[in-house]
Amino acid sequence: MNLRAKDRRKGGEHGMTSMTDIIFILLMFFMMTSTLTAPSALNLELPGKSTNNAEKVKDRLSDIGIEADGSFLFNRRASSYLLIQDQLKAMRNGTLETVYVTVSPSPDAPVESVVKIMDLTYQLGINAILNTAE
Repeated sequence: MNLRAKDRRKGGEHGMTSMTDIIFILLMFFMMTSTLTAPSALNLELPGKSTNNAEKVKDRLSDIGIEADGSFLFNRRASSYLLIQDQLKAMRNGTLETVYVTVSPSPDAPVESVVKIMDLTYQLGINAILNTAE
C-alpha cells in the first residue's frame, strides 16, 4: 500500500499558442486601422525659376501679406480675413484661368494666420505661393 501523498502539482509550462494568436490579431487590427487615416496637407508651391507663362501670371498675381500682429494686407492695403475671402472668391469666379496669389508673411507672423490663409486658398482652388524671402 502506497501511503505517500500524490504530488498534485502541475508543471510550470503554459501554452503560448493563445498568446501569439491574440498578438497577431492586435497587430492586424492596428495595421488595418492605421492605413485608413490619410494625412491632409496643403499644396504649397514655392517660387522657382520656371519661366513658362511667368509674364501672364505676374499680371494676375495678388499678394496677401501677414503682419507680426496677425493683421492681413491684400495688395499692400490693410484688410480683414473676411474681405480677403470675398475678394478671392470674386477672383476665382471671375476668370476661367488659374488664379495665383502670393502669401508673404513677416518673419514674426503667427503660424495660425499663415495656415488660415493657405487653407482658404486650398478650399477655393487657388494656387498659393508662399513667399518666405522677406
